[in-house]
Amino acid sequence: MQTKEIHQQIPPQTTPQQMKTIIFIENLDQGISEDYLYRKFKEVGEIQSLKITKDKITQKSKGQAFITFAHPDSAEEARKKFNNQVFIRNIIRVKPYFNYHIADKKANIFINNLSEDADILELEQEFSRFGTVLSVDIHRDSQGKQLNYGYVQFEKKEDADNLIKRIMNHPITHKGKLLKLEQFKAQSERKIESSSIYLRAFAKPLQQKYFEKDKVIRAIEYGWSLIIKEYFTKHGQQVKDCFVKIDFHTRQPWTMISFESSEQARDNLEICEKQRTHPCINSGAHHALELINKHGPPVNSDASQAFTIAEITQAFKEMAQDHNDTFKGESENFFYNMVYSKNLNPDDRLILVQNIKEDVTKEQIQEFLSRFGKVIRLTIRKTKNPRFQVQQCFVHYQTLEDSKRARSEIYDDKNEEIIKIKKAFFKDGHVMMNILLSKSMRKEFKEIKKQSQSIFQNPGGRQLLQPPFGGNLPMIPPQMPFPPGQNGMRQMPPRGGGGRGGPFPMVRPQNLRPPPMNTKPIQLLPNKVTPPQTFIQEFSDYALVQSRMEDFLKIPVIDQRNVLGNLLFQKVFDVVKDKEATKKVVGMLIDPSQFEIGDILNMFEDSQELQTYIDEGLSLIKEETQK
Repeated sequence: MQTKEIHQQIPPQTTPQQMKTIIFIENLDQGISEDYLYRKFKEVGEIQSLKITKDKITQKSKGQAFITFAHPDSAEEARKKFNNQVFIRNIIRVKPYFNYHIADKKANIFINNLSEDADILELEQEFSRFGTVLSVDIHRDSQGKQLNYGYVQFEKKEDADNLIKRIMNHPITHKGKLLKLEQFKAQSERKIESSSIYLRAFAKPLQQKYFEKDKVIRAIEYGWSLIIKEYFTKHGQQVKDCFVKIDFHTRQPWTMISFESSEQARDNLEICEKQRTHPCINSGAHHALELINKHGPPVNSDASQAFTIAEITQAFKEMAQDHNDTFKGESENFFYNMVYSKNLNPDDRLILVQNIKEDVTKEQIQEFLSRFGKVIRLTIRKTKNPRFQVQQCFVHYQTLEDSKRARSEIYDDKNEEIIKIKKAFFKDGHVMMNILLSKSMRKEFKEIKKQSQSIFQNPGGRQLLQPPFGGNLPMIPPQMPFPPGQNGMRQMPPRGGGGRGGPFPMVRPQNLRPPPMNTKPIQLLPNKVTPPQTFIQEFSDYALVQSRMEDFLKIPVIDQRNVLGNLLFQKVFDVVKDKEATKKVVGMLIDPSQFEIGDILNMFEDSQELQTYIDEGLSLIKEETQK
């Protein structure tokens, strides 16, 4: 058989039985060719296909290959004979081929606490006692060294369940190590069920003089870890790990405590929520020194002692006599949370407050927000959009109750004092307050919002914005869609209504009714509505809107839409090349039910976004025309 005859890809849909005939090879030297592999591996059996994977652009080998044998026994022999052998310069790894995408994820078991010399074939043999094993994999670092964890994939979920039940009473050991097994969970699930808590700024700031001696700082961190571990041991809770560090900016300690289960972590977090502290951090420098004497100083990576008792004793005695002893665990800005993934989990205590007036100071807004609860941290900055001269702030409340109270009471329209402060601190007295979503959630929400704003969305058969009355009105030039004498923008008619042409629709104030449907000329009611022409002429160019944004945002919102509609008309007309279609599209773009003023302003900045909305508008017009 020639290699050119076996130069084919692995079938995308491979059954479990077929997978037993395939091996996957890693860490191949760049100089290895398919001919080389064929000559080596044909020793163990008939080869049906062989493929070295290559980079699509450079066509260089990725150091990986697939080989399909005629019989499963040959694939098994290849793994035994060639795994961890040197091919040219590299030690290759020969593994069973496994198509993860077609496997039952619930039949996957996570293996932890593996020894450095764990053997995949021996593990596979051990796990095969419980069912059909599709794959055993041990993870490696960037240098190819085996790590202490991996996975075993069974063919059926029942087999994986049998293994988990078995180890409850009969644990499995391998190479002298007791294996820790649990059913596989996706990364997001493992993060949600975190078993660690994070306590920050749980004691008063250390005096600056202690930072002049690194060994004293190390001793304080070590003392805190011993105090925390002792507390939980006395209360019958097993702590897997406790890591304490002093923040050099705040000079306050923080710790991450890992428990045996997520339930223990949540229970201790509940204590923090109720007490605004935790008993594990209430002690004293004298007791910390006693514990260090009892357990002895820690050692460095080179096995040397981090410090001696004599080097730290004086500093600890001074702290014990100070009423601000850091080991008392007293703090004004204590903060806590589960150790979650920041990308996945929002913290309900972190609030984004928007629409703050430009002249409001950080101190003023903090004093106002502190009336609802304990504020741990607050930052304020101007909004990124230079068109809006307002500020926004991020406020972190200490407890969930503080956050809930703030989000409730700040909108209390019966509290005259709060209403008065809101008028003084927020533009138009309007507060915008929301929980700050995580990065991935913000991205997801942005996509949802974009979809909901899309004018192509027409779930209820939404009518195009058409004039609610007929009449032969004069045509208008592209640059001025609002002809003199027309006041207000016509509203969207009820379903089934419509009209015969007409000028570009303008938004009509809520308190005005459109003229009755008749053929008589339109008569304007004098002194009832200020014609928008003054504003249209005042802001006849978008550059004027930009340069006078503060003045522009002071005019009625209804007129802001009319001005922007007038300016958008030419942009849309340049694309559509049809006056009537342009009127309809622009009518959609300034529709209050579809877009906020800020969204319309962004259309002038993002031509691609505007083009998308134009295309969707034209599609909707076409659909309505065909009905």
